[in-house]
Parts: sequence; C-alpha cells; structure tokens
Amino acid sequence: MTASAGPALQQLYDEFGDRVRFLTLYVREAHPGDRYVQPGDMATKIAHARAYAERDGIRWPVAVDDVDGTLHRRLDDKPDAAYLIGADGSVLFRGLWANEHEHLRAALQAAADGHPGPIGQSEAKGRALLRGTGMMWQTLSAAGPVALRDVARQAPPMWLSARLAHLAHPLPPLARGAIGTALPMVAMMGGALAWRRRRRT
Repeated sequence: MTASAGPALQQLYDEFGDRVRFLTLYVREAHPGDRYVQPGDMATKIAHARAYAERDGIRWPVAVDDVDGTLHRRLDDKPDAAYLIGADGSVLFRGLWANEHEHLRAALQAAADGHPGPIGQSEAKGRALLRGTGMMWQTLSAAGPVALRDVARQAPPMWLSARLAHLAHPLPPLARGAIGTALPMVAMMGGALAWRRRRRT
C-alpha cells in the first residue's frame, strides 16, 4: 500500500507542500523479509525508515515510531492511513488508505482554502486495494524471498493476484491490480460453469 501511495503523495506534495506540512510516520514492516526484517530495536527501525525515504524519494520529514508502535496504535493501527491534522492538533480528516488520493486531495484542498473544523473521513477501499495489489509483487520482491514465500503460504489468492498484476507491469498500479484480481475470478467462474455443465450431462 505504501509503495502504491508514493507517486500520488509526491503529486500532492507538489500541489500543497507550500501550504500544508507533510510528515510520514514509519511504523512497521507490513511484509518483512530477509532484506527488511521486522525491526526489534530503534537502530534497525531508523535504518529501514532511511532506506524507505531514499528508495521512494521522500522530500518531506520521515518520523519513526518507537519499536512497540505506540503512536501508530494510538492513532489507529491500520497499515497505511492518512491524517490531516490542524494547527491545534485536532484531526481534520482521516483516510483509511493513503493511496486513496482522490479523497485526500479534496481534504487538502479544503484545508488549504481555510475550511474551519473537521473535514471528515474516507473509508473507501476498492481502488486502494487494487492499487496495492498492483504494487504488491514489487514490494514483496524488494523485501526478499521470505516475504514472497510467506504470502504464498498464508494467502495464496493474494500471492496469485499480485503475480498476475506484476505481469501487466507497464500499466499503472490501479489497472494492474484490476487485472490481477479479475483474472483469477474469471478463471474460477469459468471452472464453476464447466463443472456445472458436466454435472448436467
């Protein structure tokens, strides 16, 4: 999810970075592997945060939560949420997924225009999950073979969707995710229809 949010957040920073301060909170590895283990100490966590900022070209500050994820849990332990916080510390907007940039852009625009008080929240999931699926294989591969193996063992349909999405690599993440999700569903439906026909004959 974080990798699929990167390009959109860069665009939002270009649009609003002169009026809104951006901050990324590095919380944990969603898919730890042999290259990026789940940090057990602050030195490892800081090193991972630096590697993430360098890899994704983050142009704003990256803060690092403590090893126990205290701030992350206080906010809401969803893996990739976005918050818009007012100068007084109040939460003006919460987006369940940072890569659901359409809602985040509208909230940033409202705040930049001086909208008083809370702007709301977005719990939209569809496009966010498809974008995440479109970038998942790349993310798992960067983490290392252990991450790929763990997802294959624990969530084979997710692994298959990510693999199929990666095969459509020249397309943007949303389109890749749609392809990776739709192809297995079409195959299952075709198999179910074929099985049903065989039962009737």
